[in-house]
Amino acid sequence: MTLEDELARLEHRIVQLRIQFDLFFSGALPKPPLDARDDLDKVIKRLGSAREMKLAQRFLYNTLLNRWNIFSELWNKRLQAREEGVRTPALVRRRTAAQGGAQSASASSTPATKGPAAQDRRLLARTSITNAVDSEGSLKAFYRSFLEARQENGEGKVPSFERFRQEIERHLQTIRQKVSCERVDFRLYLENNKVALKARPSKDEESGT
Repeated sequence: MTLEDELARLEHRIVQLRIQFDLFFSGALPKPPLDARDDLDKVIKRLGSAREMKLAQRFLYNTLLNRWNIFSELWNKRLQAREEGVRTPALVRRRTAAQGGAQSASASSTPATKGPAAQDRRLLARTSITNAVDSEGSLKAFYRSFLEARQENGEGKVPSFERFRQEIERHLQTIRQKVSCERVDFRLYLENNKVALKARPSKDEESGT
């Protein structure tokens, strides 16, 4: 099986596993497909270590990996909620969705802090941007991850790609006014049950490498 075939099969298996989890959470399956999830996680890690990936293959793999991280985080949260017997009232869900719809994409140039607060943060996706035009391919993949994360987390409406790109450009300019750098790292986190977008100068440039 070629690498292209493996990546296509990986994408199909992620979709199928998502369907199985949806069936479980809706009560149609008696137990969660944890074995299938663990097997697929091993496949993803194995493919990630493949050094012979071409640029297009690596791009597709990273897109699938971002999607996998988002789904895994969602499944873990819902499984934990079932174990603890937590059920969110409908009114609370509607209020959360309304609040999420009023929010736009926001980024912060403040580096991630260490300590107790950092334990509630999980990295979902990342990309390195020079500018929003030359890096449009990477930016679109990152935007798709942002969309999926907001939707899966029940945060309601999301900004258009054009508005998202303008926000990225604004933060690029803000960071470069403070630090001389060519590239800026953008990271997507699930932080305190909310999707957060953070920006900082590229670590490689900070270290002088």
